[in-house]
Amino acid sequence: MRLRQVLSAMGTHLNIHVLKLRVSNAYLLAGDRPILVDTGAPNDTELIRSRLRDISVELSDIALIVHTHVHSDHMGSTAEIVAEAKCPIAYHPDDQVIVDRSDNGLLKGIGFRGKVMSHIFSDAKFNAVNADISLHDGMSLLDYGCNATIVATPGHTAGSISIVTPEGDAIIGDVIMGGYMGGNIWPTRPNYHYFADDIEQAMKSLDTLLSRTKRTLYVGHGGPLLQTSVRTWRKRHRTTG
Repeated sequence: MRLRQVLSAMGTHLNIHVLKLRVSNAYLLAGDRPILVDTGAPNDTELIRSRLRDISVELSDIALIVHTHVHSDHMGSTAEIVAEAKCPIAYHPDDQVIVDRSDNGLLKGIGFRGKVMSHIFSDAKFNAVNADISLHDGMSLLDYGCNATIVATPGHTAGSISIVTPEGDAIIGDVIMGGYMGGNIWPTRPNYHYFADDIEQAMKSLDTLLSRTKRTLYVGHGGPLLQTSVRTWRKRHRTTG
């Protein structure tokens, strides 16, 4: 079935497809036109291509690539994908400093596990690409075929954003994560992400998301997470762990 027929069959409802990658999740927003959210780590292009073909989408069909934030495991394959897709890319301008550096920089670990992981992923280099479109709080994605809204959710990085749908779902990047070991153990249990530039700000961003959602939170690692489970977790974790 051709892409246009697939999307027509979906109607006006916005479908969120999880694209499970090697170390992170990317997502496809399937509305009138498909939007790719994040591109995984370097060398994830062929895996993304395969995941998209499973839902009858080609890279050339992508209308826009949105980044929840700029790190090597979320923007690592963008340059390669956009060379084929010929579509615009977007991220929040507060993450431009990471793009200019083309590496993760020093990652601030949260708790013992975060400090250990920081030694592995700090300064990881990737082929960063400048944005064609600057994301901002309240921006609609309707012009790109999806009824969804950008919500600024800083904390993990200064320019972290989430994508919230009218149905009450959200793709939230690395505001928090699911489970342990990169989300491979107990993926549906809410947990702090390994890193945050400002953990208190990240938790404020989570509170914003909880006030604007009611169903499912799709995270960059592990998940998906039920909004009710995250709300319960948040009540027990008013400060950092």
